[in-house]
Amino acid sequence: MADGDPANVFAFPDFDQSSKWLTLSPRSNSEFFNSNLRDSGQPTEDYITVQPANADVDGFFKLPASLVPTDLDKPSNAGHQDVSIPKPLHDVDLHDFEVYDDSWLQKDEPATTEAEYKTWDAFLNPDITQAAPIFITEAGPGAYDAGIKNPEDPLSIRNTKDSIVQTHPYLTALLALAFGRGSVFFVWDEEKKSFVPDMKGMRISGYSSYVLRGLQRHCLECGNTTRLLSAFVQVTYKAHPGAVRVAVAKTIDVTLLTIQKVLGAKARQIQSLLQLQSAVQPIRSLLAYFKSLIVKVSRKTTDEQALTLVFEEAQALEHGDALLSGVMREVLSRVSEPWIQFAEKWIGIRAEGGIPLTKENPGNCFVRVENVSLVDDVGLETEEPDYVLDENRMPEFFPTETASVMFETGKTLRLLRTHHPEHPLCQMGLITSSRPPHLQWHYDWKSIQRSQEDVKNYEKRLLISLRQGSLESITAALLVDSLADTSYDGYDLQFFGHEEAQLEGRLLASIKALNGLPIAVSEDDSLSRLLYARLHDYTPVTGDPVSCFSPHWSVIPYHSFGPLVATQARIINREYMRLLFTAHHLKDHLSLQKQFQLLGNGVFCSRLSHALFDPNLETTERQKGVALSGGVMGLRLGRRDNWPPASSELRLALMGVLTESYLLPHPKGGFPADGKRDLPGDISFAVRDLSAEEIDKCLNPGSLEALDFLRLSYKPPLPLSSIFTPVILLKYDRVFKLLLRVLRILFVSGQLFRDTLQRTSNRHHIDNASLRFRFEAHHFVSSISAYFFDTGIEMPWKQFEAWLGDVEIDLTRSELNIEERRVPSLDELREEHERMLDRIMHTLLLRKRQQPVMKLLEDIFTLMLKFSEVARLEASGKGGKEARDSSYKSLYDAFRKKVDVFKTVCHGLIEKGGHTEKPTRNDLMTNYGRHREGIKEENTIDRLLIKLEMSGYYASSRT
Repeated sequence: MADGDPANVFAFPDFDQSSKWLTLSPRSNSEFFNSNLRDSGQPTEDYITVQPANADVDGFFKLPASLVPTDLDKPSNAGHQDVSIPKPLHDVDLHDFEVYDDSWLQKDEPATTEAEYKTWDAFLNPDITQAAPIFITEAGPGAYDAGIKNPEDPLSIRNTKDSIVQTHPYLTALLALAFGRGSVFFVWDEEKKSFVPDMKGMRISGYSSYVLRGLQRHCLECGNTTRLLSAFVQVTYKAHPGAVRVAVAKTIDVTLLTIQKVLGAKARQIQSLLQLQSAVQPIRSLLAYFKSLIVKVSRKTTDEQALTLVFEEAQALEHGDALLSGVMREVLSRVSEPWIQFAEKWIGIRAEGGIPLTKENPGNCFVRVENVSLVDDVGLETEEPDYVLDENRMPEFFPTETASVMFETGKTLRLLRTHHPEHPLCQMGLITSSRPPHLQWHYDWKSIQRSQEDVKNYEKRLLISLRQGSLESITAALLVDSLADTSYDGYDLQFFGHEEAQLEGRLLASIKALNGLPIAVSEDDSLSRLLYARLHDYTPVTGDPVSCFSPHWSVIPYHSFGPLVATQARIINREYMRLLFTAHHLKDHLSLQKQFQLLGNGVFCSRLSHALFDPNLETTERQKGVALSGGVMGLRLGRRDNWPPASSELRLALMGVLTESYLLPHPKGGFPADGKRDLPGDISFAVRDLSAEEIDKCLNPGSLEALDFLRLSYKPPLPLSSIFTPVILLKYDRVFKLLLRVLRILFVSGQLFRDTLQRTSNRHHIDNASLRFRFEAHHFVSSISAYFFDTGIEMPWKQFEAWLGDVEIDLTRSELNIEERRVPSLDELREEHERMLDRIMHTLLLRKRQQPVMKLLEDIFTLMLKFSEVARLEASGKGGKEARDSSYKSLYDAFRKKVDVFKTVCHGLIEKGGHTEKPTRNDLMTNYGRHREGIKEENTIDRLLIKLEMSGYYASSRT
């Protein structure tokens, strides 16, 4: 150690001294690196001898003497030098040195290292000499082939006559076979409709035919299936069986094309049988599944059944193979496109190309146009063409409520386009500018949430556009839409108004465009991308990890299509209902029915009863030698023998009754200045169509059916025809016929007092039966009429008016967010209207099951008419005393008996409860209205019994 501080632990000992290994040996004349190994001497056993280097003389870097460049022109004396024979390098004892591989210095190609059979024994004990292979497969493919070709067949494989083909061409042929293409080894047999080997007994080196048979069979199945699927695609394109089947064929076509691309990309990578098997196995399972799918699809008769089948197949694979599950979801999306496109056109978010669907067409998809038979509860039938929801053409997986709402939305939109073509919703430009989302499948919650957000944004944009509603914005939207539909890249055929140079330039541009190559249409869609990604790096996985967080397949159709359908229904129903209240005056037409059909107008009831029954008016009947005075005339039913009256008599008696009695719902509006009073719907009196039996009853002026021929004719405007349907008008007509009978009985009961007074003045005798009949009949008719008008008509009508008022208030609100508020549809309004009439008919005992009760009431009314006839004859002095007394007594006894039976029946009706009603289609996308299903309405027959028995008329029998 050098002198220094002993505490300095970092001092390097003898730093300035050279290494002892560099000490020159007196026997050494060699250098450390000697390029001439042949002339180098024997190395020493302990030191490596080198010539000492002098940095001052030689410099820091200096080439060895043997590497100093020499003059090539000088003669070389190397050949005259003594060359010593060096010792082999592997005999030199070098400590911690390895022999470097200088094969890279050689100019020739390095020698190929032959493959060795690796065993665990040699790996664990590399120093032990391994014995010769004991298995023939360990000796290499040559020994294996020799054993197979041995005539004695020592391996018992029975492949001695099989020919050995080259491995690479054989693998290429199998790959082409999986494509469905022939080769020198496999050809297509038209008779067998299958690929067959062109060379019997072929194999490749190192493999027996039994080993290759499994892989060859898989490739044969792929090839045969590919040919079958290709044939199905071609036949489907030629036959045009349906949009869904064409979509299935297109999907299979894209699948086959993608498989060819995948196998083509892997062709260069496949160098062994295992690689080929790994590439063919997923394709084989995919093609086999499509083969079974087209067999099942071919058995279906309609597109909707085929679509339902694809949905069920995709649902069954939810927890199966991930490849097939993902592919079938894409297949379902593609196959559903034709059906979805029609649904989008039906609800108005996609423009209808070509001839639009109208009632003159037979229909399309789930919409059918046919003559609908409308039958009420008594069997009256009418027919009219209308759109009908064909439930057989609706896929089974589609929710019933969503299907009903979607169908009603399309019907309302067609009505809007027919009666208000100028409305913004009828202009596709406005709809397109609002960017409506498309109906499509969503299989996970994130996609569903994004879809719902898109639907909400579309609704807000469309409501803002409808609120603005300016003509300029609509026109601009239409212009943008038309330009978007008609614009295209290429030559524009517009010649007029251009110069010759411009026309020539356009012609040359057109020639150049036609001479160029056609634009390639890219088939890189979602299905092809999915197939390429899954097949290129295939890993067999069971189940999709995303499916654990996906909704159940039973609710996927609802979440995929329900939000957009409900939003479109709200918007269209809102606009059409608003037009019904403003442009078509729905309330005026309903008020008209209430005033006239339901006898809710007191002036009309008074005018009508006097025109029909008042004996003090001048008769409209023509008499010989008697001229009409021109005063107020009436039919005087009950005071004439000639019946029914002529049509001219009806016009004279009922002239001006409707017009002069009509009360406007809005008195401030008043009638026009010209004095014309055009009633809504051109309502007027008319003659009812009757059967022969009914006509015979009308011929008797004393019968209860004498006025059954008279009815009110009302023709609703076309926009309101869906609300005032023929069935609803028939129900109004039945109520009017009953109320007209009640109005007649009321008038007759009032005339009984007058006839009694006349008899008193003439005969001065009033029997007890006549008085009792008069008071009890008046009480009975008054109670019945009060119950019919106050309870039977007024209560349901007020409920309907309140519901209608709430709807109108909701429509007048200006909030943009209408999602939480219920907007009724047109069919819902019609059903609510019909439901109100059903309540009225139930209270008025006009239902089919109430016919026995109504027959009993009609018998009571008939007894009153007979009593009135007898009283009128007695007042005129035409009746005898004995006949009079017996007639009064028998009529009164029959009347009391019928009334007692009627009360007993009413008590029984109370015990049965009220009428069970069906729920209306308030908003089928929610649960509103379902809670009313099966709930019975209030039974009001007890109110009639209270009116009849309140004053004690029937508390005890009277003689």
